[in-house]
Amino acid sequence: MKIINKENKNKFILKGFFEEDKLKVKNLLTTFGTITEDINKQISYICLGSNKKFDKNSLKKIANKIIKLNIREFQIIAKSFVTKELDLQNVVNVFIDTYEYLNGDDLYSAKTTKSEKSFPLFLVVEDAKVVAESKQTLIISQLVNKARKYQATPPNICNSEWLAQEFKQMFKDNKKVKIKILDKAQIEKEKMNLFLSVNKGSAFEPRLVVIEYNGNPKSKEKIALIGKGITFDSGGYNLKPSQHIKGMKFDMSGAAICAAAMKGIVDLNAKTNVCAVLPLTDNKISSNAQTPDSIWTSMSGKTVEVNNTDAEGRLILADAITYAIKYFDPTQIVDIATLTGAIIISLGTTYTGIWSTCEKSYNKFLAAANKQDELVWRMPFHEDFLKNIKSANFSDYKNTDLSGKGGSNSAAMFLKEFTENKKYIHLDIAGTAGDGDNPTGVMVKTLIQFALDFDK
Repeated sequence: MKIINKENKNKFILKGFFEEDKLKVKNLLTTFGTITEDINKQISYICLGSNKKFDKNSLKKIANKIIKLNIREFQIIAKSFVTKELDLQNVVNVFIDTYEYLNGDDLYSAKTTKSEKSFPLFLVVEDAKVVAESKQTLIISQLVNKARKYQATPPNICNSEWLAQEFKQMFKDNKKVKIKILDKAQIEKEKMNLFLSVNKGSAFEPRLVVIEYNGNPKSKEKIALIGKGITFDSGGYNLKPSQHIKGMKFDMSGAAICAAAMKGIVDLNAKTNVCAVLPLTDNKISSNAQTPDSIWTSMSGKTVEVNNTDAEGRLILADAITYAIKYFDPTQIVDIATLTGAIIISLGTTYTGIWSTCEKSYNKFLAAANKQDELVWRMPFHEDFLKNIKSANFSDYKNTDLSGKGGSNSAAMFLKEFTENKKYIHLDIAGTAGDGDNPTGVMVKTLIQFALDFDK
C-alpha cells in the first residue's frame, strides 16, 4: 500500500460514508461493508454504518474487506473514515497494519503456483505529519511479518543452527548492536544443563543467540527479552498425541518475536538499553534423549527433576534468564513463550496471558499493548502454585505441577524462581501465537512499544 498526498483524477476513488451522511448518489447500498460503484465517475462508496457505532474494530473489518476484495486499483480517501473516536492517524495505521498483515512480502511459502497478483492500493493522506508518523507503523508491521515468516518456516528447514544464522543476518553490518551465538561447547562451559537436557534428543546442536543494544548509555535501566526457541516440540518421551503435535513448529515463536522486536527497537532508535537471550533447540526423541525422572543442575545452581519432558520450554528459559542476569544485570526481565496448553483453557486464543511482579512495569506494558491494540490479560503469581513444583524428594524443584490445576500459573512460578528478585514479566502466547495454520507474530508490536516508552 502506497501513501499519496493527492488523488489522481484518472484513477478509481474509494470513499467511506456513514448513514448520517447526506449523499446524493442513486441506488446507494446502505448495508455495512457493501460497496456502490459509479463506473462513469470512477468513484466507489463503502457503507460504514452509523458514525456513532463505528470504532476501531469496525474499521479493521472494513479495511480487511477492501484489501481482500482485490477488484481494482483503488485510491482510498483516508479522511472519509475519520470519526470523533478515530482520528486520521488511527485510520492510516489500521490500513497499513491490515495491508501488511494480509500482503506481507516476507512470509514463507513453498507453493509452486503463484497466487493471483493483487491490485495496488493507494491511501490518500494530505496531512504530512500523519504520513511521517505512519512510517513507524509500517516498520513495525513489516517486523511482525518477519516473525511470522520464521514461525511459518517448516521444521525440516528451521532448526536451531539455521535459525541462529537467520537472526544474525537480521543485524548484519548493524553497528548499533552486539550479537554473538554460543555453540554447544560454549553452552556447556556456561553449565546451562537445563537447556542442554532438552537438546539431548536432537540431531542439531543447541544455539544461544545473544543480542545487545544500548540506546541510552546514561541510564542504569536495562530490559532483558527472553524468547523460547523450540524449533519443534515432539514432547520428548512424554510424547504429544497426534492432535497436539501438529503445529509444534510454532514453539519457537517466542524467540522469533523477540528477534523481530529487537530489530524494531534498534531501527527506531529506542532510547532504552535492551538485550535479548534466545535459546534455540528442538525437543525430540532419540536413544540419548532425556527421560522423566532425570535430575539436572541449572546454570543458577538450582536442581530440577524432570517429571515431564513435554514441559521443556521452562527449562531452556530458566537457564536463559540466569545467563541474562549474569552477563547483563537487567532491571526488567520479559520472557515470551508458547509455554502451556493450559493458557488456552483460561484465555482461549484471544488474550495473551501476562504475569508481573511489579505493578509499575505491568501498567507500562498494558499501556504499550493498548497503544498497539494487542490484548493481554493479567494472571496471578501466587505461592500456592509453587507448592507441587517444590515438593520434589530428590531435587530443589520438579519442572511440572501434575495436579492439573492452574498449569499456566505454576509454569510462571517455576520461571520466577530463577529471576533473582528482578522485576519480571512473563508472557504466555500458546493461545495467541497462531490462528490455526496462520502465524500471528503476536506481541512484536507491544514489545517494541514497551521499549520505546520504557525510560519516559
